[in-house]
Amino acid sequence: MNNAIQIKEYKFKGSLKRIITADLTYSNYSSAVPIVVFSHGFKGFKDWGAWSLAAEIFASKGLPFFKFNFSHNGTSPNNLSEFVDLEAFGNNNFKLEYDDLGKVFDFIDNKAKSFNFDWSGEIYLIGHSRGGAVSLLRSAHDDRVYKCSTWSSVSDLERYLEMKDFQEWKKTGVHTILNQRTNQEMPIYFQFVEAFAKNASELSLAKQFENISCPILIVHGDDDKLVPLSDAHTIYQSIPHAILFEVENSDHTYNTKHPLVERKISRAFAEVITETIAFFKL
Repeated sequence: MNNAIQIKEYKFKGSLKRIITADLTYSNYSSAVPIVVFSHGFKGFKDWGAWSLAAEIFASKGLPFFKFNFSHNGTSPNNLSEFVDLEAFGNNNFKLEYDDLGKVFDFIDNKAKSFNFDWSGEIYLIGHSRGGAVSLLRSAHDDRVYKCSTWSSVSDLERYLEMKDFQEWKKTGVHTILNQRTNQEMPIYFQFVEAFAKNASELSLAKQFENISCPILIVHGDDDKLVPLSDAHTIYQSIPHAILFEVENSDHTYNTKHPLVERKISRAFAEVITETIAFFKL
């Protein structure tokens, strides 16, 4: 049997009719298989660092891997790895990302018959950092989610509202943050706060944890400086049936960086992939 990895790219409409760019990495399978859907984090994108290599590994193990760019993440269909649309970035919010993930599910439902493999109808989620929180929220509300694994997830989205100079943010309508990697000043418009207030109950992880019934794997590095390990423990303590895996000597991205210079992954990220695949295969 030919087990060569294949990748197919897609474009479809996400929130506010903005384009979602995505790709599906898969191989040849002898039976029906689930699809893994990967959500990137804040200031992230689907082709960051080792995500594409991870997709190949999952696909080779019988888990086709669908990763996508949130519609307002700041990249564009013509430039998938640079923040060339800061206006879109500034108008992003949690509700848009939550809705985008639902539109990804809809797209998979509608396109499944055209895939070059048989889909079992099951969706497994992986979300990194803020994408982990969005994945947990979707798991609480959407019965299409069969399993979910968070990688370095935040436990509370409301912390993003606690930026400095809140009154100035409200007055000027924009707060900027520095992207250390690109040295860009990235805007976040005050609509971010207003959108959360409008959808607070739906977007509150603390209120939604009890609604998550699917199997959950929480993965977190013990040396994460961006999202502390305590966030993983908060999620673990809030979901009684969750499994927690702590990665030793590992940072927020499991000691991987962007761009990926060589086709290899760190020992820490190899552990993350191995544990997540084992969990999905249970």
